[in-house]
Amino acid sequence: MSAPSGGPSLGIGQVGLGSITTAHRAGYRLYDQPVVAGYDPDPAARERLRVDTPTAVAHTDLADLLADPAVGVVDLATPHHRSTRLPVVERIAEAGKPFLVQKPMGMTYADALDLVRVAEAGGVTGMVNQNMCFTPSAIALTRALLVDRVVGEPSYAQLLVQYRFDLPDHPWFGKDERWWTVGLTVHHLGLLQLLFGPPETVYALTGHDVTQPGVTSDGWGHLALRYPSGLQLVLVSTGTYYGTEEVRHGNEAVWVQGSGGLVDWRPEGEVVISTRCDGGSRVERRSVPPHTSGTWFPHAFGLTMAHLRQALAAGRAPLCSVQDNLAVMAVLEATYRSSAERRVVALPEVMGDRYDPAYGTGWSHGFTDWEPPTPVAPAADVGALA
Repeated sequence: MSAPSGGPSLGIGQVGLGSITTAHRAGYRLYDQPVVAGYDPDPAARERLRVDTPTAVAHTDLADLLADPAVGVVDLATPHHRSTRLPVVERIAEAGKPFLVQKPMGMTYADALDLVRVAEAGGVTGMVNQNMCFTPSAIALTRALLVDRVVGEPSYAQLLVQYRFDLPDHPWFGKDERWWTVGLTVHHLGLLQLLFGPPETVYALTGHDVTQPGVTSDGWGHLALRYPSGLQLVLVSTGTYYGTEEVRHGNEAVWVQGSGGLVDWRPEGEVVISTRCDGGSRVERRSVPPHTSGTWFPHAFGLTMAHLRQALAAGRAPLCSVQDNLAVMAVLEATYRSSAERRVVALPEVMGDRYDPAYGTGWSHGFTDWEPPTPVAPAADVGALA
């Protein structure tokens, strides 16, 4: 299925025009996703929109953007805090507009649940911008594991990211009570939800490096997850590593093993499948190229919005819906609870009757037969588009 034509009913209105939204717009232009309007209380932010997207209307009031008949989808990029996000979602829902909201949905599970309830009460579709799921190579990984079943039933998975990430000059990144897991590892948890669904239990270690002045809360978090299917998964993630073996965000080392084989994957690399032969003495390797070529920035931003607009045009629930993403928020909540209380936390303890042990993968709860569009410009032109 091709992307919607970009008519007024599906025009994109950006709410919050901070610096990350310039990457959004670069990705949207790359995949012909039309930004028709934007709103931010900061005049400098509105001027950025006018400069890079002169065809878009820069509104000075949120009410004007929500009343704009050209805006059919809201790209919500306000900070994650409840005080700045929930009131805006309430107004978006009152206006009856579907929306794409930045991850994490909130800083706590309770905050995220309130956002979902607002969307449900307003009868509007919400999708979380888990853009790691929409990197071109992640699309290939998802189809290799869930459509082609190249490893059979997954039994063990591992993810590693380790590098130094300090933010001495940022006003609130790294300064909240929660930071690394809710702010960075949320990317990985979104992908794991898509591939494997909600875990059953979480055991976590989190910590803080006092030598990093820009991070005053957790700077690393390591998780052990157990799933209803029997899958066990270890996630090692730190922003406090300053050694010689960096594995940076964007180059995570991920592997998934099952009864039929093993997959190695990196967000901007290929999906590599290894199969045991002759009783395990040899390993055959073959590469599965990404569905489309491209990098995380800005391709994943464009593909995320393209997916949402295609789902809306088809009358289907998108992948990474706000309801589906509650499981991600529950893992985040369980992580901090587990670390603080030094115990295993079961997800039903966090989610209550929203937890379903038979839920399955996030992939099975969204628009899986969508066809990712190809870029309208070569990858080499992305810099000019940004």
